[in-house]
Amino acid sequence: MATKKTSGRSHGFKHKSRQVMTKDAPRGVSFMMTEYNVGDRALVIIDPRQHKALPHRRYHGKVGTVKEVGRRSVKLDVKLGDKTKTLITRFDHIKPFGV
Repeated sequence: MATKKTSGRSHGFKHKSRQVMTKDAPRGVSFMMTEYNVGDRALVIIDPRQHKALPHRRYHGKVGTVKEVGRRSVKLDVKLGDKTKTLITRFDHIKPFGV
């Protein structure tokens, strides 16, 4: 009789993200009125009220440089360790840096 393997834990996309993904205050629409240009710096702040284009929690609080701006999305170059990652996200999840 074979012994049963122990099942491992789940390590999904939102694993260990309760603190980051919790917001209770309502959000206005002023974030949509902010214009970003190529070369601007933006702060990645995850907004759990918008599930589309949600960045991974490792990018929360990181500063990136705007690479491309679309109608609803933005591409950022984010430095992570000694690599530069391209992050595609919505305007809900970023704020202008240093303003």
